[in-house]
Amino acid sequence: MFKRTFFLSAAAAAGLLAPAAPVQAQGFDMDCKVILCMAGGFPSDCGDAYRYMIDRITRFPKPLPPFGICSQDDGTPYRAVDAPYAYLQRNTPAGWDCPDTHRLYFRQNGDRDRSNNITTFCYTHTTTTRGRGRDEPDQVVFHGRIPANHVNFQVQVTVEPGTPDSYTSPLYRLNYSTGYVDPAIGG
Repeated sequence: MFKRTFFLSAAAAAGLLAPAAPVQAQGFDMDCKVILCMAGGFPSDCGDAYRYMIDRITRFPKPLPPFGICSQDDGTPYRAVDAPYAYLQRNTPAGWDCPDTHRLYFRQNGDRDRSNNITTFCYTHTTTTRGRGRDEPDQVVFHGRIPANHVNFQVQVTVEPGTPDSYTSPLYRLNYSTGYVDPAIGG
């Protein structure tokens, strides 16, 4: 079981009162909470874990992984977790996100290192209008166009990998500057 820090007042220790409220989570406790909350899709009571994770991955100039060491009751690190993560670049298709109902249009014009030369949007489907001969080429029409969302970080956590109890979270793609997260999570 993950380590939790609780305290009892002297009266509670003597059996006169009920135990007092839990103490504020320590750093290692918050890392455990991030692992569990991420695997569970950051339910509504995990807002502090989500903010903690965002603070770690946006640390400048050296971002940290989404979480650090999670300690078990006996003090040993809990290692039955796999959480590959990646920072995503604006000038690649991986740096953009569309709803499941849409496809991504990504086009880079000119200099591949300059993000201002990128055209992106999401669309549902295309139709082609035939041109009239050589002077008028075919035209592709994009339907259901909406703006694409820029994402700059992705992570997915697997708890107890390689066991029958293994659980893998959705792949979270987010923009830690704007707060956009796909799939949408609580927090």
